[in-house]
Formats: sequence, C-alpha cells, structure tokens
Amino acid sequence: MLKKPILKRLICAALVCVILFGCASCSSRGSGKTIVCAVDSSPSTLDPQYADEPGAQMIINNTFEGLVRRDKDGKIINGIAKEWNVSEDGLVWTFTLYPSTDWYCSIAIKNEYGKDFYEKFEKVKVTAHDFEFACQRTVDPAINSPLAQRMMIIEGAADIYAGKADMSSLGVKALDDRTLEFRLTEKNDSFLERLTESEFMPCNREFYEATGGRYGLGTRYILGNGPFYVSYWDDENGITLKNNKFYLTKVPGAKLALPNTVTISFDSDEASINKRLSNGSLTAATLSPASDLPGSVKVLREIRNTSTGLIFNCSDPVTKNANIRKALCSSFDRNLFPGTDENIQTETSLVPASYLCGQASYRARVGDQTPVLKYDPDSAAALMEKGLKSLKTDKVSIRILCPERFDIPLREQLQVWEKIFKLNLSVSVITETEKNIAAMIQSGNFQVALGDITTDKKSAQDFLSGFAEGNVFRLNSKKYNETINRLATVTTEDEMLDGCFTAEYILLQQAVCLPLYSKAERFAVSKNSEGIEILDSESTIFFLNARRFD
Repeated sequence: MLKKPILKRLICAALVCVILFGCASCSSRGSGKTIVCAVDSSPSTLDPQYADEPGAQMIINNTFEGLVRRDKDGKIINGIAKEWNVSEDGLVWTFTLYPSTDWYCSIAIKNEYGKDFYEKFEKVKVTAHDFEFACQRTVDPAINSPLAQRMMIIEGAADIYAGKADMSSLGVKALDDRTLEFRLTEKNDSFLERLTESEFMPCNREFYEATGGRYGLGTRYILGNGPFYVSYWDDENGITLKNNKFYLTKVPGAKLALPNTVTISFDSDEASINKRLSNGSLTAATLSPASDLPGSVKVLREIRNTSTGLIFNCSDPVTKNANIRKALCSSFDRNLFPGTDENIQTETSLVPASYLCGQASYRARVGDQTPVLKYDPDSAAALMEKGLKSLKTDKVSIRILCPERFDIPLREQLQVWEKIFKLNLSVSVITETEKNIAAMIQSGNFQVALGDITTDKKSAQDFLSGFAEGNVFRLNSKKYNETINRLATVTTEDEMLDGCFTAEYILLQQAVCLPLYSKAERFAVSKNSEGIEILDSESTIFFLNARRFD
C-alpha cells in the first residue's frame, strides 16, 4: 500500500498532467482539420507574375513567400528577408535574405522531370536572383503581364515595358545570393506593402525555363515556398493545398500552418454556397453583391466593388447621341431610387470605393471632385431638342432593361420624362432578371439598361481600362482611349490619379452611364471556424492560422 505522502504527490502530479495536457488540447483544438473555401471557377494560371484573378491571388499568397509578409494584425514582418535598409532619399532599398530558405519540390515535379531534377531542386535554395528574375518577368513586354503597372515605381520599368530600354536598366539587382537592391523612381512610404503582392514573389529561372511556357499551369509546373503547396488541381473538382513542412524552417519565429489541408472548391451557385456556409460544410466564400446573407455566418470584409446605374449602349442609333444621353440623365430624379439596404448605397460616382490608386482608395483621394449631371429639367429639355435636331427627327423611342426590384421606381421616372419631354420621347420598360441583363449588356444586345458594372480587378486603372475600345458602353472615343493608353506608361501615383480622374470625368460628362448605387461583395466564414485572415489592401485571404470546429 502506498504511503499517504507518496500517494498525495502522485495525485498532484496527475492533476498537473491533466491541466497541462488539457491546455495543450485547447490551444490546438480545431487545428489540422480541412478548411474548405469556395471560389467561382478554376484559376486560369497560378503564375505569380501574371495571375490577376482573385481566386488565383488567394492561392498564390498561401503558396509563395515574399521578402516580407504580414502578421495576423497586418503589421509588416520578415519573410525571406532577414533585414533591410533604405537610403536617406528613400530611393534605394537593400534587402539581406535569410540563408537556406527552401523551395517546396512536390512529387508531381519528380514525375514530370525525373529523379535527378527533383533531387536537385530539393536542395536548391531561394536566393536574391529569384526575386530579380520575378521582377524582370513582370515588366518584360513579351510576357505582357496584367500586373506590370504595379512595377512602374521601379527605375527603368516603364521604359522596359514600353520597349524603349533593355532589361539591364531595371532597378532590381541581385548583388549576390543573399543581397537584393531596388532603385525607385520616387520615394514611396508603402514600398514594403507593395512587396507583399504576388508579382514580387520569387521565381527560379531554371525551373521556369524547364516548364517550357507552362509555368503556373498545373502541379507539375509550380515551385512554391509558402506555408502551403498545391498538391492537386483539377478544373472540375477543385484545388487542394497541403501544409508545407519546410516553410521558413530557418527563419526565427516562423511557424507552420495550422490546417493540414485547404480545399478550394469551385462553386458559383449562390444557393449552394449559402446552404454550405450555413451548415458548416463550407468554411469560407465570397458572396456576390446580389447574394442574400445566409444565417450562421460571420462577415470578415465587405468590398464595395460594384456600380449600379443606367448604362447606355453608345453604338445604338439613338443612344449614341451624347445630347440624348445627357437629356435623360439630367432629368433623372434620384429621389425615386433610395438605397434599399445596407449593402446598396446611393452613389453618384462611377468607380466604387474598393478600387485603389496606388495603395489608397481612389475614391478617397478624389473626394468630391467627381462631376455629377444634376437634375435640371430646363437644361434636359434643351439637350433633347438639340439631340433630336442632330438625328433629324422629332421623336425617339427608348427601351430600358430593368430588374424587377426597380420596376416601380423606373415607371415613376417615366412619368417625369413624359412631363419634361412630352411627345418627343417614348420609353418602354422591359423587365428581366439581373443575370439576363448582365448577359445582354455583355453581348451589346441592349439600348439602355439598369444594371451592374463590376470587375474582378483591384485598381481604378484596371476598372476604367475595361471601358476602352468600346467595351460595356460601346463608346468610340479617341480621347478616352488615349487617356487609358497613357495610364499604362505613367511612373508616379500622382500621374496615375490624374489619369484615372480624367478617364472617369470623360465617361460621366459624356453621360455614358448614370451611377445610382454602389454594392459590396462580402467575404463570409462559417461560425464553426476561426483564424482565417484578410490582411492587406487587396483583401488577400490567408489560411496560416485557420481552424475549424465540428
């Protein structure tokens, strides 16, 4: 029989073990379980220097590691770079890399290129040369990367992209394997934030060339270095990310990702997504602006990226006339179209608030300078008369596509037009689903539509560039196209701001559209999860600390 003092010590030790193991269990609770995130379709590429689709950007930022990264609070911390310094004038940044940081070489690469190639890249380290080559690829005019504009702050980038200089003039140099230098065209206090973007992720030249033009197009053609690696990719069934056990193992303070697996599910059906989020079988998804918010979810971020209003087809025989468009817009009573809920806000600007100019919101930088065609019945009547005269007619007919939820206020607006224009205007309203209206706008099979304008891009320049060469509005404007073309060559954020403002000004002054609302897409997660993070200005999603509880 145990003596009482010994028994007491054993009981105490047992209790300590229970407490310790219980705490450990609590801290790891939910770790390792599969996270499931829905995107609307399979990415066309996972090439960091080329991919600009939101789904692709999300995967890239979880499978690649840059010079710096963000912690869970959004603070810039070390990635591959051990330390850095900047010159007094802010134009030269020098980074020193950690030694012996690894690429992840998957079995798929062994199957494609053979054992010798695989074993070689198992030992190859990430170096400063990989970052130099990545920047060179992005500004190479032969690549024609949609991300090239983001590099224009770097010395020589604009001339190289325009074909006016060779690559040797680019202000990105690997001084040795562990030292990388950037030379900028102007001081930029947000340069470190820029370095977290995908175009600055490393790219190994030898591996890239071995892919024979297929880099980023499948598991056999991706060499990553982030917290996850792409282990499976099927355009029909989804993409699987696995925990990278070699992730920054030589970097002090770095940790492995909590989930063993992240499944990227391809699902564009809103009803399916809402149901799966509600029952917990789906961990996270981006909900479109038109989607109802399902129960039992948490909204992590709203991105106001959609503009809704009257859209004119400028190739139509009637609505190609600017005076007719201006007459309709300056006689439009906005009071008939109040915001309907918290996701639909009244708006007079075309570019929604989420689109950036540099690292800041374009809308915030422009402020209240955006032109607005104000309600002025007398001016509208004069413009209509002028338009009719140029069309050599005394009456025009307009057909407006309209979603059912706007049918009543639009018919009230018809009465306003009837009072102002009398017998000079005949308007018919055609009620359609929002999906059908979007398809008809896309095909050009419309005259006027009350519809949405959105893109999956992030910058004001990209949003406005979508209207060049006749897209959406079918506007044939030499001045507008020249403005957009100049935006591709600017080198400073002030020039970018001026160019975007000019482009938006042209569209609104020419009344190719009349903005009425802005709407937001929402990134939502199920309530049986935690730790999914949205850390940067582009709302990139990170799964490093994600956990799911059943």
